[in-house]
Amino acid sequence: MALSDFTGPDFIDAWTKDLDRRWPERAAMADCVVRTLVGWRGEWREQEHHQAKSPRSDHHATIRLLELGVGAGGLACTVLDTLTDQTGARPSWTIEYTGIDIEQVLFQHVDEMLVSAGHQNVQLVCTNLKEDTWPRGLGPFDAVFTLQTLHDLGGIGALEAIYRQAHGLLATGGLLVNADFVVPFEKDDPERPRRLPVETHENLLSSLGFVDFRCELQRGKMACMSVQRP
Repeated sequence: MALSDFTGPDFIDAWTKDLDRRWPERAAMADCVVRTLVGWRGEWREQEHHQAKSPRSDHHATIRLLELGVGAGGLACTVLDTLTDQTGARPSWTIEYTGIDIEQVLFQHVDEMLVSAGHQNVQLVCTNLKEDTWPRGLGPFDAVFTLQTLHDLGGIGALEAIYRQAHGLLATGGLLVNADFVVPFEKDDPERPRRLPVETHENLLSSLGFVDFRCELQRGKMACMSVQRP
């Protein structure tokens, strides 16, 4: 069911609970996105540690995150909470978060959630990922992540366009994490597939210049995949 199908004061929570009920593997996918970002962050942190040891270094680390399809904000909050716990109280660490969604009605809910959790460097952008202009004025980012969003954009052509745009927005060494459906539904049009197998994602990403493709987890009809921009 779409967000517009829900009404009442708690319609956003009801929408999220419905998604979780229909696709119980979502929880594992969200957890995988977080773990993948944490693992990448640990590797990046080691590189920054060596840079900071340089006698000429005035090192200030900023982690710039972009989420495609913010939804109700639960994944964003978990990602920011976890990475903030990792960075600790060091004043030289900053986390900047940009979230994109087409549903303007979600933004007040998400903004209040993130601010109340102590996350101040937050930017929410209402735009349509199907339009070529959505990346305008954004980037660069160190990581781009998304959950259960890209299959809605219209098929393999739209997916390739998003992956190309993500490549352009990512800084060197940046990470892309996509958790989405990889098994078609019975109602899907076989002539215009939107839920594409892991191998199709890997081939698209490799053709665009990404490296180190990994299928981090596959469960139910979904998979969590990661790749890096060299």
